[in-house]
Amino acid sequence: MAGFHGTVRLDERGRLVLPAEIRNRLGLKPGDELLVSEDEGGVLRVSGRLAAARALIGIADPSAGSAVDELRELRRQDAAGDNDDISGDVT
Repeated sequence: MAGFHGTVRLDERGRLVLPAEIRNRLGLKPGDELLVSEDEGGVLRVSGRLAAARALIGIADPSAGSAVDELRELRRQDAAGDNDDISGDVT
């Protein structure tokens, strides 16, 4: 997916209006919170909460699989082990 590239203006109160194209594509609604950061060169980056959360997960361990998938697998293994105990020989 190509990102937006264009010009926006600040209004008289210092507000930046995101173009409808971006708002629609990202599903942004009035009242949604966005993260704004500035790099060393003065470039501003605006990201939604979902993008920020994904970035934090990537920072934690980009090579790791999904923690949810790992938990599911552990639960599946536990359940399989519990079933073996129940269906095993009873003395």
